[in-house]
Amino acid sequence: MIMKKLPARVESLHELLTFIRAEAKKLGFSESAIGRIELVAEEALVNVFVHGYAGEQGQVEVHCLVSDDPALTVEVHDTGVAFNPLSLADPDVQSDLTKRKIGGMGVFFIRKMTDRVAYRREGNRNILSMTFLNR
Repeated sequence: MIMKKLPARVESLHELLTFIRAEAKKLGFSESAIGRIELVAEEALVNVFVHGYAGEQGQVEVHCLVSDDPALTVEVHDTGVAFNPLSLADPDVQSDLTKRKIGGMGVFFIRKMTDRVAYRREGNRNILSMTFLNR
């Protein structure tokens, strides 16, 4: 496992995604798979940046874990407000766009674009774990 810790703000996004991309590349993920990993990671990170610390300063850690699957697991750790994004209901994707509620699509994408996703709270830490199989 390797880890990168930065301030939880939008200015950190590029460096964190570059870190994740490099790890996925080492494992031989295709460019399209890396694009999917980056999109999912960006959604998770921006949620922490915007909602996790309720306007206060904080840190975010990104852990990259490799398993024998072969797979890459990206974990986003923060000490912000306790929140399980997987507890949200799926958004309405059937009704007319003009009638849909705004928001909620990020977590939907995270669920749909990962091979496995899990959330846990350890002490004062939120940990969102997103696993991508290298097929």
